[in-house]
Amino acid sequence: MTYSGPSALRDSSELFSAITPWLTPDAKMLDLGCGPRDQAVVAEHYSLRYVGVDYSSPKADLLADAQSIPFADGTFDVVLSYAVLEHLYNPFVAIQEVARVLRPGGACVAVVSQGEPFHDSYFHHTAFGVLSVLQEARLRPVVMWPSYDTLHALATMGRYPRVLRGLIEVVHRIGKIPLVAPRKFLHWSAREKAVDELHRAASICFVAEKPVTLAYAS
Repeated sequence: MTYSGPSALRDSSELFSAITPWLTPDAKMLDLGCGPRDQAVVAEHYSLRYVGVDYSSPKADLLADAQSIPFADGTFDVVLSYAVLEHLYNPFVAIQEVARVLRPGGACVAVVSQGEPFHDSYFHHTAFGVLSVLQEARLRPVVMWPSYDTLHALATMGRYPRVLRGLIEVVHRIGKIPLVAPRKFLHWSAREKAVDELHRAASICFVAEKPVTLAYAS
């Protein structure tokens, strides 16, 4: 992780670290589903030209539907989507809209729910689901990584009694002890461990790039 600027309300340090090559001064960034517009301070750190769009937040620069983004083709260098796609009726349409408003060579950086419990969400994405959505929009996956573990998400977000959530958190912490899974800690390759962590992730982060040869008709 390379980001060392100001902190946003929703921690985006890993996301911005992953897209450093695209964060050139005056680059245009769309924060799709900006919520409290907290990522503007991070964009300012990079001297980006920031626009925050949301379906209902009064703090957004513009109210709009992610499945019909009101900007011309190739407007943005970067699109940030922080925990948005799982709330949409049709994420396949939304990601096509993201690809359309990205310039060729631009990047989308996002985090989506996988094992997080229901939180007014609609479509949760596995790693294969993310790849399927990206393929539909002809975006090239660059990197994908887990945000945090599903058990921890269930302990902090789950609609269970407090005692049960506490027990789930204890199980989550015990699972990190090597003696619990000696084969995993002693014999698995780094790749096997990474894949296992991704499959157990509460949410998945990814960066995808729009190919320079890809164009969309208006």
